[in-house]
Amino acid sequence: MNTDRHRYKEEFKNNLSVKICVYLWLQISFLAFSSAAVEVFADDEDSKLAIPFKSIPAKDRDMLQKIINKENVFLKWRDEDIETSTTIFNYLLDRPVLISTILTELVIASYQIEKNDGLFKYDDGHGFTGGLKILYKKDREKIYQGNYIYTTGVGVPVRLSGEWVLILKYEEKNELLEIDIDLYLTQGDEGVGRIAKDLPFILKSIMAEKVDSYISSVRELSELIHSDPEDAYDRLKESGEIKDRDLREFKKIILNNNR
Repeated sequence: MNTDRHRYKEEFKNNLSVKICVYLWLQISFLAFSSAAVEVFADDEDSKLAIPFKSIPAKDRDMLQKIINKENVFLKWRDEDIETSTTIFNYLLDRPVLISTILTELVIASYQIEKNDGLFKYDDGHGFTGGLKILYKKDREKIYQGNYIYTTGVGVPVRLSGEWVLILKYEEKNELLEIDIDLYLTQGDEGVGRIAKDLPFILKSIMAEKVDSYISSVRELSELIHSDPEDAYDRLKESGEIKDRDLREFKKIILNNNR
């Protein structure tokens, strides 16, 4: 009887894995056809952005190298143009918690970002959560390291999780800010993670869609502030959700540099 019960459990798990795989395949197929992010799937080693390993503290450098060496999926974005200035872009990127509040108050997106013990916790409100920290920032280059959990549902919760490293470089060209991004992803071995590892397009499509969505939100916010910083300031002030200290900083860094 124990043998029959064990066989039943194994058959149930196998059937569930197949159903999960089919569900994810259908979901990702939709994303692949509906999102322009599909274009970022090239994995050309020669075109990867250089990483200044020697400028990163040893402990962080080891973790960075570990994730990159373990990488299951690599994505890249090239020549993403934003009509804004380096000053505005730096201001936003250096304040992850504030940027989530501003995005909400200006009705652009509803990301939740909080800081806890030096780590930024994020939640996009659509099953994508995790934590991140800034490993390196200098001039027009930033390196982030973090983890992610993506949860969806098909009768029972389906979860993908792993770690990531994101390299961001940008420069002003012809009155535009041109952005390049490299994203290294790892995928866990447990549960449905084995399926995603064998079918990397699943993870690629999910992450490409998530990053594309965030880029789009930051682009809209950056361009809104760039086009009319006074109006952006007034709207934030009237919302009552931005601290006086942050308003003074916005005025000093953004308004004073646009006069």
